[in-house]
Amino acid sequence: MAFEVPPLRVSRPVSACSRCRSAKIKCDGKLPACTACERSGRRDECSSANDQFAKGKERSYVASLQSRIEKLERQVAQAKRRKSSVTMPDSTTPEAHSQDQLSQGPALAKTQSKEASDVDDLVADFGFLSVNATARDFHGFTEEMSFAKLVLSTSVADKIPQVSGNNLPSRDIAVRLVQSYLDVSHTLYPIVSETALFGSIEAVYSRDGSLSTPLDFWNVRLVLAIALSSQSRNKGDLPYRDAVRHVSGALSHVEAVLQPGSIVGIQAILLLVVYAMLDPTHFRSWFLTGVASRLLVDLGLHQDAPPRTQTKDCYLSIRRRMYYCVYSLDRMISMACIRAFSFTDDSLRVSIPKKAMDTPSPSAATEENLFLQTLDPALHLLEFRQIQSAWYQALLQSNHQALTEPWECRWLPLKEMHDFSSSLPNSVDDRLKRFFRTELLFSSILLISPPGSRIGICEYGKALIFEYATEYAGTILKMCEDVQDFALLTVHDVQRASFVGQRLLDILQQNLTYVFGAVRPLAPTTRSDSILLPTLSMKPVEANLEAAILAVQQMSKILDNLRIRFGDPASYYTFTTNSDRPLQQLFAARNRRISLPRNGSQNSPPIDRHLARFDGGSISGDPYGFPVHATQLLS
Repeated sequence: MAFEVPPLRVSRPVSACSRCRSAKIKCDGKLPACTACERSGRRDECSSANDQFAKGKERSYVASLQSRIEKLERQVAQAKRRKSSVTMPDSTTPEAHSQDQLSQGPALAKTQSKEASDVDDLVADFGFLSVNATARDFHGFTEEMSFAKLVLSTSVADKIPQVSGNNLPSRDIAVRLVQSYLDVSHTLYPIVSETALFGSIEAVYSRDGSLSTPLDFWNVRLVLAIALSSQSRNKGDLPYRDAVRHVSGALSHVEAVLQPGSIVGIQAILLLVVYAMLDPTHFRSWFLTGVASRLLVDLGLHQDAPPRTQTKDCYLSIRRRMYYCVYSLDRMISMACIRAFSFTDDSLRVSIPKKAMDTPSPSAATEENLFLQTLDPALHLLEFRQIQSAWYQALLQSNHQALTEPWECRWLPLKEMHDFSSSLPNSVDDRLKRFFRTELLFSSILLISPPGSRIGICEYGKALIFEYATEYAGTILKMCEDVQDFALLTVHDVQRASFVGQRLLDILQQNLTYVFGAVRPLAPTTRSDSILLPTLSMKPVEANLEAAILAVQQMSKILDNLRIRFGDPASYYTFTTNSDRPLQQLFAARNRRISLPRNGSQNSPPIDRHLARFDGGSISGDPYGFPVHATQLLS
């Protein structure tokens, strides 16, 4: 059912349209165009209100929508009056309330279900009117505005080119690409079930697609585009061009697929979100994720159905699958962009499996069990996103009072994330473990030094940032050099790598004594002795200098690889420009360490006045620019 023009009709037209008046023929008042204008092929010429009629007497499309809204508002008011007339039981006597419910029996449950259904219908009507009210006679629109056009108008960064000869590949090639999609994207974001996906392939490739639906073509085209984009190494290469061609073919079905008020519409948008993360030139993934999040909340998928509601297992599995994917994508994209989440955790009421099943059961053959058994990484990712979401909201989205123990509030979630990473089961392959490791390192750096924070970073936190950033650079570079690992990277890894690289340069520009002097910083005090701080791997000065130089060089290579793939030169050139002077200082410091005599004490490095702050600060307190009380020599 196309959500383009609501089939509204006035019972008795107040006035005929201008064409029927001039022709002196009967006008039935059908909206948005009368029957006479429809039959004569002049549907667009069927005029609406004009100045010769008084306000409220015009025959206009918007006026009919307003009357429909007034009718719905009256129904809502009647429902509220009925609700207020019901005597609510005393909250202090739950036993009496339960007995009263049992005594009323099925009649009460039937009445509640009927009222819930009426409310859902009213909400759907309001959402329908709000989208389609711009279809005619509103702000000068001459063509119909649909929900799909509204979504694309905000999320398309550059128009997809129309490609000629947009044919599907052979079935063998398509199956191989679908399997590649299942091994990479589907493992983390199981938007469409495997059975539904292969059912769409069967429908599209059987009998020349005569048995297929627009949704089948959409799913197949988008999955092929995602698989090809994940194989692309250079923006503009053959896999990238083929991916754009498939997206162009999928958009021909956008009006029939992107519909509000349906789970199918959320699935369609989520597939477009995954592709947008691989093709930022044409789509904005953050806008699409926001649309999917609002549709999720509108349909109530962010909360499980009441226990009294009988829901089929397959439908419940689809509901939760959509919630898992929307939640994970929204948290990942929002944190990479350093933006607010689309919805908070306080509004969520969806049960999550406490432990993913690692051992398949041959007797479990339902779709839900299949999802829980084979897609454990998606559940692990969801659990990690929940840990991230808790501290991200507390630090960056909270309007509460200032934290009394700001660092203690950081150590607890930091420990929780690292405990989660160390507890990943052996069933997770090494490729996904590296993916989770990069997520952990980026989140740790963001937690210790969130942007815009007024709380200064302690020396212990700076030392942790240095260690996390150097490990992050080495891990991401390995993923860039491996074909299978590189398929997991998206445009948001450009933002994360740029953030980590800038934090590394900031630490090096402060002449951290942990790096240049092998001096262990004092650990921050906590109210509870049970809070264990992350340990530091104390290394000699030479090893720290080599690690710093290598990390800066690796970060430049990472951003260069991502620039070639996703076409974002700004991050690469900004980092290389900002890293020139720190690299020169690091090379100079390393050369001076090499020239030092080897019979000196390793625990007391000689004072080197050349290791002053990179920003020109003077040496005070100790030879590295920090107060004496802020550092502690190794014993």
